[in-house]
Amino acid sequence: MNLFPENVSALFPVTLEPCLPGEDGDTDTPAIQLDEPDNLTLCQLLTPLVSHFYYCGMTRHETGYDCDVVLLPLTPLTEHLKAIKQSTQQVPLTERLLKVFRRWANLNVELLRLTLPRRQQNFGIEQQIWGHESAVHSPAIRRRARKLTDDCCDFCGYTSKHNTLIFRNSNPEDTADTNLGVACPVCACSRHLNNLGANDGVMVYLPELSPADISHLLRTVSIARQQGDERQKQGATTILRWLAEHRAEAEAFWGTCHPGEFGQALMQARDRLREDLQQRLRHIALIPNPELISGNITADSIKPSTWLSLLNQYRTQN
Repeated sequence: MNLFPENVSALFPVTLEPCLPGEDGDTDTPAIQLDEPDNLTLCQLLTPLVSHFYYCGMTRHETGYDCDVVLLPLTPLTEHLKAIKQSTQQVPLTERLLKVFRRWANLNVELLRLTLPRRQQNFGIEQQIWGHESAVHSPAIRRRARKLTDDCCDFCGYTSKHNTLIFRNSNPEDTADTNLGVACPVCACSRHLNNLGANDGVMVYLPELSPADISHLLRTVSIARQQGDERQKQGATTILRWLAEHRAEAEAFWGTCHPGEFGQALMQARDRLREDLQQRLRHIALIPNPELISGNITADSIKPSTWLSLLNQYRTQN
């Protein structure tokens, strides 16, 4: 799990519960559920213990939002909170947690299950900063970003020397190492949504595909359109049509499939409303115009011969 606690949403509660030994358990051991602001306070307390996390995977809450689930040993967490309690920077939440942890320790609990609501950040906007030319960045900053990331896309994991520089908080004046990343050509389009025009792509409803899957698929389609034989080019056209068909659902619900209009909505929203909007857009994806990405994609993606089977697989899942 990356960027803890930045990837945790403040909109929903964080849950901490004991992994009880034996099969019967104890019905009188309720989970701790922390709402804002205690949910973010807990995440800040846990940050020094990230090396102890064991990531289990993702689950979906009954109300519809996605969560990351990790296991955390009780003993180091207890010792960490005790140290905080004895320091001058006491946090009121620590005493409440320690009281519960003592009870869980008496039940021979060794591991805790931590459920963290995932902050959805599938789209980004480029901040408008007076006097800053967004298209011009220092070559030294680009080189630093490539070195820091090993050319690995922040969003889909695709590694290529053609990946482009991004600023993780959308502020191009913040050149700290922690704010520098790279994105593949497909993911980069989604990070500058407010700069896209009507002919630059469409927004589609695709809950069955993750953003990373869509990026990998579109890169492969682009390669096939450029370098494939006639059959592969026809397959690429089939893929693109199938993806674009899903704009009807997006337009029916949101009233538009224009990426720039979604970008403007994100740009005008305040931070908390923007996070809520990102959550509601978690099943919406950008399908960029192939001409936008074709110049920065090399032939080291999935082989074109595999994508018809991928299409059939996803149609079966749908």
